[in-house]
Amino acid sequence: MSQQESNYIPFTSNQELANPMDLLLNKEWLRKSIQAEEEVGGNIGAGLDWGSSFDQLLLNPELFYRLKTLRISLNREVRLLLKDWNLGTATSIASATAREKLLERFRLPTSTVKEYIQAVLQRDELFGEEFISNHQVLRELLGVMLTENDWEMIASVAADSLKQQIMNQILVEIISV
Repeated sequence: MSQQESNYIPFTSNQELANPMDLLLNKEWLRKSIQAEEEVGGNIGAGLDWGSSFDQLLLNPELFYRLKTLRISLNREVRLLLKDWNLGTATSIASATAREKLLERFRLPTSTVKEYIQAVLQRDELFGEEFISNHQVLRELLGVMLTENDWEMIASVAADSLKQQIMNQILVEIISV
């Protein structure tokens, strides 16, 4: 058994998976996690890769609230945008795919995306309501956050969904004849 394998502590039940905070109270798991990080010479992590900026975000509840509002507003804006394009039944899957891509950009933002997000977060006039209502700002940010490859994936998923629905309808029509 390698050193890396000996650090692995398997979960014993789905309950442990459901409450990761319990792991932080498990001294053995925490000790082995710290040891694993030290062995690779850095932090092992997942999720929002904001570097040192993330600590500042968590220490500032107003900024954290703004980031949450921005994320919700962007999800809403991309849904409205796709709805305006009249994609029919493919709108739902296209929206879900776009939301996944946006979440990826929030988790691992490029330096350009991080700059735009930080600039938007500093604009007080955008954060007076539940959602950001300035469509121009949101669409500009969507243009920065979602790449051409992202839009191609969104289009491909929507097209595949529509194709599957058509094929299912054909089978229903043929069977019922």
